[in-house]
Amino acid sequence: MSSFAEAVAAFEEISAQAAKERIDSKGKFILFVGRPTCPFCRRFAPKLAQVVQETRAKVAYLHSEDMSQIEEIAALRKRYGIATVPGLLVAKNGSVKVVCDSSLDPEDIKDFIA
Repeated sequence: MSSFAEAVAAFEEISAQAAKERIDSKGKFILFVGRPTCPFCRRFAPKLAQVVQETRAKVAYLHSEDMSQIEEIAALRKRYGIATVPGLLVAKNGSVKVVCDSSLDPEDIKDFIA
């Protein structure tokens, strides 16, 4: 994977409202929050896409600067502590964990989303 666009093509694009509903559903849900203009997101997204390819994990993507839903995105980020992008959120059985670290390697990402 060489570009951000190629990497996020492997993810399901989702709205902030749909992401909130999926988090609240208590099932396993993985959310990548980022934007194409962020150099750290461009570094992280291909590694996440590699993990998706290897593990067949389902990952949703929320564009952090989608102006049509910027208030909803801000509320979601505040609620779950996604201070910076790239943000990776995993919700499972009612608990939510978040990491905002573009330096994670693919093995660290696999461990985080497991």
